[in-house]
Amino acid sequence: MTDRHTAAGMRYWTYGRGRRDTFLLVHGWCCDHRFMEPIARHLAGRPARVIAVDMPGHGQSPPPPEGYGVEQLAARLRALAAELDLRRVVVIGHSLGGVWSLAAAAGDRDRFAGLVMLDSAVAGPPGAAAAIEEVARSLRDDTSGAAREAIVRSYFLPQSDPRLVEWVVSAMARPSTEVAYAPIAALAAYVGAGGDEAALTRWDRPLLLVGSNAPFADYARLARLAPQANIGQAAGSGHFVQLEVPDQVNAMIDRHLELTGRPPTGGPARAGQRE
Repeated sequence: MTDRHTAAGMRYWTYGRGRRDTFLLVHGWCCDHRFMEPIARHLAGRPARVIAVDMPGHGQSPPPPEGYGVEQLAARLRALAAELDLRRVVVIGHSLGGVWSLAAAAGDRDRFAGLVMLDSAVAGPPGAAAAIEEVARSLRDDTSGAAREAIVRSYFLPQSDPRLVEWVVSAMARPSTEVAYAPIAALAAYVGAGGDEAALTRWDRPLLLVGSNAPFADYARLARLAPQANIGQAAGSGHFVQLEVPDQVNAMIDRHLELTGRPPTGGPARAGQRE
């Protein structure tokens, strides 16, 4: 069962009725809360409260007057946690949502206790900021949506389920050209200024990163910046790991939570276990 609410100017959905743990799920670029549903429904089986947001300008949430900077959107997540008085939150973000989640958690260590990033552009290889900036330039005047669609399709494998591919392409075509361009340009600026490196260094609490077949993160660099990190690699999946291989991702999240002191009721889940 899910319920829709509003806080900090954002729509959010709740899954589960537990109160032992709190999970905040954050979708990525041009997506919405539905992209996090496989994880939300899995975690709802725990004695936990699970919250999945539509970030500003995405899904059913209005555009943010303060803009789409990484720190601005991270502040919205912190505001939501404060308004709902959430404590010891584990925040789970996919793609750009993982960067927003990292910045939010690193900026409020009183409320955030754990962090999971799914194929997020942090601790990238040399030239990562320039590559992101090039993507942003291709999106700036992309009123037809052709450049956006090409990028989204490139995130899948040739073997990916074509029905999933078309659903994702259709869903990600809905946000405005500004929503497609501005957050990516902001990400380029954030990475170029070393914002991800600073946040990873500041965050000294549990961290899991799950990469795809072509991960954005440089695993060795991430391990140097965040020695406490657990790093996983999804097999047979493009960028949308939580949609393409949800059993793998959910099992890795379960194992990470078990190792960091949050085992599910009844013992740890087995790899590949279905809900």
